[in-house]
Formats: sequence, structure tokens, C-alpha cells
Amino acid sequence: MINGFRVYDADAHAIMSPAMWRDLPEDFIRRRPRAVRIIDDKDLGRWNTGWLIEGRMEPHVFGPGSHAANTPGIVMEELGTRTNVDKAHGAIPIGCLDLSDPTARLAILDQLGIDAQFLMPSTLYANITEEPAYEAALYRTYNRYMARQCGTQSARLRWTGLLPMRDTRQACEAIEEMQKLGAAAAIVYGTVGNRMLSHSSFAPVWDEFARSGLPLCVHMGSSYGALAELCENILDSNMISKALPANLAFVAIVGHGMLDRYPNLKVGFLEFGAEWIFYMAGRLKHYAVLNKRRMPSSKGLLARDVDDYLKSGRIFVAAEADDAMMTQEMELLGEGQILFSSDFPHDEGRGDAMKEILERHDLSESQKRKILCDNTVRFFDGK
Repeated sequence: MINGFRVYDADAHAIMSPAMWRDLPEDFIRRRPRAVRIIDDKDLGRWNTGWLIEGRMEPHVFGPGSHAANTPGIVMEELGTRTNVDKAHGAIPIGCLDLSDPTARLAILDQLGIDAQFLMPSTLYANITEEPAYEAALYRTYNRYMARQCGTQSARLRWTGLLPMRDTRQACEAIEEMQKLGAAAAIVYGTVGNRMLSHSSFAPVWDEFARSGLPLCVHMGSSYGALAELCENILDSNMISKALPANLAFVAIVGHGMLDRYPNLKVGFLEFGAEWIFYMAGRLKHYAVLNKRRMPSSKGLLARDVDDYLKSGRIFVAAEADDAMMTQEMELLGEGQILFSSDFPHDEGRGDAMKEILERHDLSESQKRKILCDNTVRFFDGK
């Protein structure tokens, strides 16, 4: 709690670490991500360590596919690089970063004034592999790890489960397992490789997901390889490969009728910012009207007016604390749809974000309370 306001953080992270795949099935244990350190590390800055995944090192920060993400140097003392990272992270204990010591995370939450966090995985999972069985193994191993680590502190440390969309059987099994293990939500990225979330092959997964009643988190990540290949540096990645999939997911979920097919589905868009919603809403309204005039049938058209979807109370976005258009975003979606996120413990984490929101003069006390707590509780818990 800070200044009398409860704070529920809708998007924090558990830093990727080897502990997350110790329980990989025997068929895949030799292919587990392995930590590597670059000896010739001139000009690499803090990205002089990485994960060897499927014959490539991730993250890398120069050349096609560049992006910034969790590095093993953050959580592995034996690599000898943590002193550099600690300057950015404020010497946060490893157990807090990767949840190997949940009590260490709680101690930091107490210092920050955060009552509860909803924990998301590393964005590296967005494109960790294209092999369905291996993706499912990695995702489900991560889910079990997070369930174990958060289990004794489930009131304050809430985890979201990765949904292995490429393998229908395992995706459905993972949904059932998430429910048994106490997941707060399921997480996907903006696409599943080169397929939209609404692709017909995923219908059995979404049918099962709808029965679960879990909310869906769409998180930032370089999920679409064609966009990633355009990126020559980490700025490109932040602007293109990690950001644009939000638009693709919005088209899939709203434009392709997922909100109609699944009337109880709630979707939160996390770490994309919120300004993009204006462009997508405007374009959707424009073409919804235009296409009704020029299409010979209703196939491919929206079943309802665009504003009905936007005002349905089922679309949530996590906005930045200094977002100048936050009040307009509330007008577009509703005051109950804006989520607060810290991105802790990433080095771009917004440690003062709560204070920034509390100090804003364009938000009422009621709106601040909704953003910092109530909206997140309603999204994840339906309260």
C-alpha cells in the first residue's frame, strides 16, 4: 500500500533461469537453454551473456532479429557479470529475480508498497522454438515451476501460465493443469509464429479455454519472425517486432469474432503501452462501416458495432504511468479497463510508476484507485 492506496501490479516478471527447466522431460533435457558468455564482448554492454537456444544465442543486440531480453548474467553468479547488472537492478537478490526465494520478492514488494504482483514470463518465450512438442515441454515446465514457487504466497504472488498453442492436445491439457495449479490467467503473445490467434486450427484450444473461465493475457514479445527479421537493433525491436503484434492480436480477437464466439472472454494487453488502441479502434470503425457497403454478404464483417466491443468491459490495456492520453483511453474503453504495471524487475522497470499516477492532476481519486488496484482485481479475479 502507498499513500493509502492498495497497489495490484498487473505485469511484473520472473527472470528466466535454469531452475525453470530442471524438470524438462528426458526427451528434451539435452536441448534445454544453456547459459553462454561471450569473451569478445566489446560494445555489447550488459548483453555479453545469453541463452543458447536451438543453435542460436538469445537475446542478441546487433543484426537481424535483435532484441533485448533476460540474460543469464542477471541470475547466475558463476558467469561473473552480475556486478554490471546490479547497478541497473539495485543489487536485487537472485532469489527475488527468478522467484527461487519468494520471500525475497515479498521483501522488495513491501519496500515498494506493492500489495500483490501478477507474474509474467520472459519475452524470450515468444519465439523460443517453433517445434510444438518442445514448446509445450518448456511452457509446461515453466508453469509448474511458478506454481511451486508462488504456492505458499499465493495471495501476493500470482502467476500466469504459458499456453502452448502449437500442440492442441498439450494446450488443452495445460489449461486443465493451470486451473489445478492455481494460475491467475493464461498468457500468449501477439501471434503464434506466422498464424493469427484466431486461426481455425486453434479453435479447439479456445473452446477449452473458454470453459476454463481464465482471463487471457496478450503480452509483448517478438512472436512473428517476419517482423523480427526487420530489426537490426534493440530500438527496432521495441518499435516493431515486440510492439506491432499487439495490433495483430487485436484484429484476431476483435476483428475475427473471438469476443462474439466466447462471450465471457476477457483479454488484457500488457506492456505494449496503450496509445496503439486509438489507431486500431479508429481503423476498425472506418472499415467496419466501409466493408458493410462493399461486401456482398456478412462473412468477414463484425457482428456488432465497434463501440460495443470497446465498451464491453472485456478489453483491458496496461498504460504507462506518464501516458498523456490516459484519460482519453478511459473514455474509449471505460474507467475500469486501464491496468497498472511496474515491469519489475526489468531494468526499464517503472519503480516510481505508482507515485507518478498518484501525482497526476488529470485523474480523480476514484480513477487512481481503479488503475492502481480495482481494475487489476476485476480482470484477474472478476471482482
